[in-house]
Amino acid sequence: MKKNLLACLLMLCISSTFGFSRSLNNDDQLLKKTVNSKPLSVVNAFIEASVHMDAKLLKLVLNENAKICVCLGQKIGKQSKSQLVAFYKKMGNIDLNCESDYEIISSSNTLVVVRVDLKFPIFIQRNIITMEQGPEGLWEITQVNRFNENV
Repeated sequence: MKKNLLACLLMLCISSTFGFSRSLNNDDQLLKKTVNSKPLSVVNAFIEASVHMDAKLLKLVLNENAKICVCLGQKIGKQSKSQLVAFYKKMGNIDLNCESDYEIISSSNTLVVVRVDLKFPIFIQRNIITMEQGPEGLWEITQVNRFNENV
């Protein structure tokens, strides 16, 4: 319940940012400063982006050089930020039939590792995300390792 409330508050904050900002460039900068100000905000935005296939929100939380690795059985699929954002754009904003949960695995002043689970009816998608704090004090996801596990 607490996580859902926090996610709702984050989305309300994001929505109000759009309504009160003036130019598009300033909107994006202000939104980035809001979403990327704390590790937990980045985690919640990643979950929202993943559950709703929101390319714009995903683009905000991923570092430009982010690496996304997907376990595909005997192979590992690798994607860049631009490839994953393009895929989300292609899919459009759709709501996935899943529940979400997260656990902070380890954290320091400048690095946080979090496990984000998306629980679908027949499998769980586990995302191990690494976040780093940049020179401006903003947090971004630098790596995502994704695993699918049968329920």
